[in-house]
Parts: sequence; structure tokens; C-alpha cells
Amino acid sequence: MNKLYFALILIISVVKADVIEVQARKKGATLKPISACCDIPELGSPKPLTECSNPKLPGPCRDVQCVFEKSGFLTDQNKLNKEVYKNHLLQWADKHKDWSSAVNKAIEDCVDKDIRQYLDEPCKAYDVFTCTGIAMLKKCPKAAWKC
Repeated sequence: MNKLYFALILIISVVKADVIEVQARKKGATLKPISACCDIPELGSPKPLTECSNPKLPGPCRDVQCVFEKSGFLTDQNKLNKEVYKNHLLQWADKHKDWSSAVNKAIEDCVDKDIRQYLDEPCKAYDVFTCTGIAMLKKCPKAAWKC
């Protein structure tokens, strides 16, 4: 009887391993940017996002700059309103509990420090937003990881 149970468990294990292997092959390797692997929920508030989308402004800075201005994240084009942005991130983290560590990393790396991402043109909104995305990616919760 023990031999029968052992054989049955062995067969189930082999079948399960084959299913897992087939699923892994379907997913396949990828050279997507690692940012595509972390499903970060939308960080912006709906109203500024909508206002800056019709029409969508061209270039890497103008749409982000628009959202930051309309959200009150900038005191002027080149200066982050640190308290407003920090409070926004903390309120966002209250709604997305798994992301608290990522938000703390973003505040530490991107709000508490003066950073520069070095686009051809200076763009404080892009600098802060890009830094925030990288910080969030570094602390991506396992549940949000999709690669």
C-alpha cells in the first residue's frame, strides 16, 4: 500500500512539474525595461491628469510638468514644493498599503534630496517623477511584480 501511495505522489509531482515548466516556457525571457515588470498604480490625481491630456503635450517634460503644476507640486517651474509632493505620496500610500516602503524610498531619494535626471532641457517635474518611479521600482511589492 505504501508503494502505491509513493507511486501516486511521484506521478502527481512529475505532472505538476511538467505543467509548471510549460507555463514558464510560455512566459519566456524578455528584454523589456525592468520598469515594465512592476505594476505601479497610477500616482496622479484624476483631475490634473485629465486636464493635461487633451491634447497630450509632446516631449518627455511638458505633460509631466503640466500635471505637477496643476497638482501644486511645483512652486515654480524649477522648484519642487516638497511638502505638497511628500503629502501627496503619503496619502497615496494610505490607499495602497503594500507600497509604503516604496513611498518612503521615493521621499528619501527624490524629495529629501535635490536630484537631476539630465534631460537635454532642465525639467524639475521630470527629474522628480523619474526618480520617484525608480525608487518605487526598487521597492516594488512582490504582489505587483509581473515578470
